[in-house]
Amino acid sequence: MLLGGGFSILVGFFAISAPVLFSYVITAFIGALCLVSGIIGFFQALFGKDISHRILSGFCAVIRIAAGSALFIFTESGMETLTLILGVVFLVEGVFCIFTSIRIRANKAWFWLFLNGVVALLLGCMVYARWPLDSGWVIGLLYGIQSIFSGSALLMLGFAAGKES
Repeated sequence: MLLGGGFSILVGFFAISAPVLFSYVITAFIGALCLVSGIIGFFQALFGKDISHRILSGFCAVIRIAAGSALFIFTESGMETLTLILGVVFLVEGVFCIFTSIRIRANKAWFWLFLNGVVALLLGCMVYARWPLDSGWVIGLLYGIQSIFSGSALLMLGFAAGKES
């Protein structure tokens, strides 16, 4: 937890310092993941041993290849779509962290997880308030903020776990 928390905080500061660049990096990274996983899935569908699912596997692979290619070709539209998805992720993460923090109130660091949830909810609401106008930079900035809070929560939980053992 300590290593993950520290790394998350570092990435968060980098994202905040260059939000537009980080928005493009996230979009390209997700596009690359889709493209690579699609190509691998396509070859598995063609040459895999399991014959029964080849058509469905091939179809899913083509969809991932198309999504990855679209993120590279239509980067601006891709950022708008990813911004919308990021808003949903923040809202879901916020609710999850709040409920989880309430369940672990016996842990001394429960408040940090609760705070992380509140911040995630606020960031999710901020995304929807300005979407799609601010999609060019909002992914990098809000991801950076959330990464810092998430990393801080991990650090505090890690320190608290060390004291409890």
